[in-house]
Amino acid sequence: MKTFTILFANFILLIGFVSAQHALIPRDEFDNPNLNGFWNFNDPTPFERPSKFGDREFLSETEYQQKLAGKIEEARQRLAQEANLAEEVVTVPTVNPGAYNNFWSYYDDRFPNKRTSIIVSPISGRLPDTSDTLIQSSPPHANGCNDPAVVPLKRPVRISFGAITCDRPEDFGLSTRCLLFPQTTGPYIKANSYNNNIQIVVTKDFAVLYSELGNDPRIIPLDDRPFLDQRIQTWTGSSRGYWDDDVLTVETRHFNPNMASVFMRSEALGSAKDMRLIEKFSLINSDSLIYEFVLTDPGTFDTEIKGIINFSRLDGIIYEFACHEGNYALLNMLRAARISDIQSDQ
Repeated sequence: MKTFTILFANFILLIGFVSAQHALIPRDEFDNPNLNGFWNFNDPTPFERPSKFGDREFLSETEYQQKLAGKIEEARQRLAQEANLAEEVVTVPTVNPGAYNNFWSYYDDRFPNKRTSIIVSPISGRLPDTSDTLIQSSPPHANGCNDPAVVPLKRPVRISFGAITCDRPEDFGLSTRCLLFPQTTGPYIKANSYNNNIQIVVTKDFAVLYSELGNDPRIIPLDDRPFLDQRIQTWTGSSRGYWDDDVLTVETRHFNPNMASVFMRSEALGSAKDMRLIEKFSLINSDSLIYEFVLTDPGTFDTEIKGIINFSRLDGIIYEFACHEGNYALLNMLRAARISDIQSDQ
């Protein structure tokens, strides 16, 4: 009888804890967690785990406090740099046409991640091995784009920025051509110091994931309809979603084969042709969300990759990203390359 009483008391405590957690999560009109709004994924946690941590998933409390102190110091230095920004922009010359003022950058990290890496599986916290032939790297911007010693000629081009040559539009990176950015589709991983934002809209029948960096909102049915035919391949893939208790789960297949399985700012690994991506959105409270992804691509990696990223609610809205296909900048880059060819022949 005593054992039963203890078990019953523990059960009541558990029910109370679950109810308290349920109460912390705001609900929409369909009694689902209210994910609607604008979110930022400025998680500065390394994508791959630094070797010094071995297989340890979490920072110690001392390491975590040191990380926070480092972020505070970085913020102090940025404020000091921006104090004379207006004068610097006018008086300091630059030869970098892609230079941005620090004004545009956004470094806030309101929901800190205590992990040593975004990747939590494999247990090493690092990407599984893959063939060198499946890896493409963006060229250093200072080296131009006609140096095959720096960037081997690998077509189709799956890199994000830069180009393997300036001989034709198709040799430029996907982001340079405004086709696809590392943040456009999942998995959502910080790639820049800005635009790491996403709008989430959930209705009874659909969910919409709209990244600020790119032009391809993902409209995701939440019913049981089948995926699109495999012959229909798009940059953002064919997505289907459902609620698993309080977790919005999205599975995506049939990506464009010209997209990399792991598509980052300076490196692209594999082809996403056979990739399957599962994403989970779990609301912690009104301002915090845990995002998990599981990437499976047997054509590139011999094991699945799982990662966990923290989202924080964005105090603001997102804006149109005006980069578009067929933009004038690409035409000007090709024109400049032809002028350079003529000059080098003289």
